[in-house]
Amino acid sequence: MSNTHSPPGAIVVGLCAHGIGMVRSLHRAGVRVIALEANPTLPGMRTHCAEIRIVPDINNEGLIDALVALAKDKPDSQGDVLLLTNDKMVEVVGRHAEVVSRHFKLSWCHATASLVPLLAKDQIEARCHDTGLNYPASILLTDFDEAPQKLASLGFPVIAKPIRPVSAFKTQVSDSTDAFMSARTRMEASMPIIAQEFIEGDDTTIRFGALYLDAGRILARFEGRKLRSRPMGHTTIAVSEPNDEVHSLVCKFFEGLNLSGPVSLELKRDPAGQYWVIEPTVGRTDFWAGLCAANGVDLTLLEYASTAKLPLPATMQRKTHLWVNGERDPGALFWLLFKAPQYLVGKRIEGVYFDFHDKGPFLISAWRFLADIPKRAIRRSLRILRNPG
Repeated sequence: MSNTHSPPGAIVVGLCAHGIGMVRSLHRAGVRVIALEANPTLPGMRTHCAEIRIVPDINNEGLIDALVALAKDKPDSQGDVLLLTNDKMVEVVGRHAEVVSRHFKLSWCHATASLVPLLAKDQIEARCHDTGLNYPASILLTDFDEAPQKLASLGFPVIAKPIRPVSAFKTQVSDSTDAFMSARTRMEASMPIIAQEFIEGDDTTIRFGALYLDAGRILARFEGRKLRSRPMGHTTIAVSEPNDEVHSLVCKFFEGLNLSGPVSLELKRDPAGQYWVIEPTVGRTDFWAGLCAANGVDLTLLEYASTAKLPLPATMQRKTHLWVNGERDPGALFWLLFKAPQYLVGKRIEGVYFDFHDKGPFLISAWRFLADIPKRAIRRSLRILRNPG
């Protein structure tokens, strides 16, 4: 087991832009970090904030093998806090929580029975019904041939989502049954899927609230708002925006589940002012955790300290930083400049890669972006030639 005279370290699974932010938060706090990653080409592999261990798989059953092997190969890592970066990891670890907890600390280990079902989108409607929250009219599709008949019960446009995490697509919006069926190739590989009535409004009507819980007790909160998503469902610009109504709805959704660890809920406000549940995130921080950390609520450090039974870091939400995911949306700053310049006044920009003290991930990401400009220009020209209208 870990040396009882020193605090435990942390195991971060995944060195995507999300994982890099988590690794840096822990490193700045003096935490010993081991990062597991299966893709050696990621910019995050250039970080100096963690000891990196390349493993065959981090998103499927191989993750459990990698964790057990880590515990065997590095006995000093046993008792470290395990932190995950996507829903697939949470699902896999949730199925093997008993095995994983023999070697590492997991914030939500005691609550897997309540937490894991919330990863499946077909379970969200029942939870909203139980808590009295609004949820769009939805259908479950297990056979694509049944779509025309089942879609007749919904009003268009509809948005389709796979019920399992990290599937081949995230969302598909269709204005008619014909449009829905024409996207069959894209969606069918991810069956079953849910289709639900699309709530009117653009990205800026989407709010989110995060909590850090300890057996249901709230240790910290944070609320924010999206400004832009590219593609739909993937936040690329977000702002800190405290909101007591959003906080109340988030608390209501998770009340009584006795969960621990980071949780969050995404909501959309319709033109009439009503909030509708989009989806929860459980067992991990959301991708925009960097927004929270930059504005005074570092959920990664909270999870580490709470799980390790150490003094908790102070939290106080600020509105000082704007969060931009330039990796997924290289045009984000130009969009802000022309579409929402007011958000650039008096705020600092928090990106996903740039860090003065850990330049490697940003430099490789920037180099790849610049090197890809000619390819993107050629592809765009070809599209214009094929479709001049």
